[in-house]
Amino acid sequence: MSGAGAYADQTRRLRTTSAGQLAALQSGQLPPPEAVADKVWAIAAPIPEGSVTYTLSYVLVSADSTSFSILDPGWDSPENLDSLRRSLGLIGLALEGLSTVVATHHHPDHLGIASTLKAMTGARVVLSGIERAVLTYQLSPGLRNPASYTRVLEAWGVPKARRAELVAAFARTPDFSDIEPDVLLADGDVLDLDGHSLTAVATPGHTGGHLCFADNDRGLLYSGDHILPQIHSGFGLGALPGDQPLPDYLTSLQSLRRFAAHEVLPGHEFRFLGLDARAAEISVHQLRRTLRIADLLPELGDAPVWDYARLLHGPGWSRLSGFFLHAALRQTEMHLDLARSPHLAELLAPFPALRPPEAASAGSAD
Repeated sequence: MSGAGAYADQTRRLRTTSAGQLAALQSGQLPPPEAVADKVWAIAAPIPEGSVTYTLSYVLVSADSTSFSILDPGWDSPENLDSLRRSLGLIGLALEGLSTVVATHHHPDHLGIASTLKAMTGARVVLSGIERAVLTYQLSPGLRNPASYTRVLEAWGVPKARRAELVAAFARTPDFSDIEPDVLLADGDVLDLDGHSLTAVATPGHTGGHLCFADNDRGLLYSGDHILPQIHSGFGLGALPGDQPLPDYLTSLQSLRRFAAHEVLPGHEFRFLGLDARAAEISVHQLRRTLRIADLLPELGDAPVWDYARLLHGPGWSRLSGFFLHAALRQTEMHLDLARSPHLAELLAPFPALRPPEAASAGSAD
């Protein structure tokens, strides 16, 4: 994500439905609260670290305007709590009226402050049942065992000089904590929020139990991190053993086509129309990366993941470190698995312009 030119190019492909959010993103500011639809508001929840500076949270006001729910309330920090109070005040609400917290997934910039809000207000917390299992697994002590992770790095072919930084980044205490949801949802469940009927749509990939929520009455799709207008949000960032995050992610993107006419309310950046086009763009981007790996198979064969990742990422490879280097290696491994999988052909089928692996040649462009 770089510069106004990139945003201008993106908005030619999509119809941005919030000029204010787009302007705030380009200027590096937090967007002010704004009305999205009847009794639906978008507010910004500041993120204390990283290149993405805020989460877009959504306030869903009850039919009689006496209470409200919030979807993806953001990071658990005093700054976000203060920001939430200010934003609610600007739209005529107070934190004491909070009845329900809904999270698309467990990441700290989405679910993070839910436990604090529950303790303060008694609000119920809603999460995917699968995501609850993902959260439990992600918090298991053995997952960040330095010795077992070092063996993974060895298998990936990571040079010894780079292993210490990766172990330090991977073994650190996670930024999220455990929480027991009051309501667990599955694909197709309908969540009634007093004037807002939200259908849970299972969209695994970014995390194993990620949900989008469709408000079919208002024509809105709350998309969390599954589909964003500009950022490629990544996949496999919290999964269960045996999950296949990349195929799941690509299949989930296709499953959203039935909501093509909905306005997309993402977890970051800005609201937009053009879900079909953006979902296809993300799919093609990821499939091209898989095909680039397939191009390299005749040359590299059983070479370690490090060798594939170094060639896949090109000039930017030398700038990756810590968590971002880990994510690049893990996602390269998943692209490599898909390149070797018989399921690749069916995932390519909706995109006939992409060459199948057997027709690919070295040096293809992303």
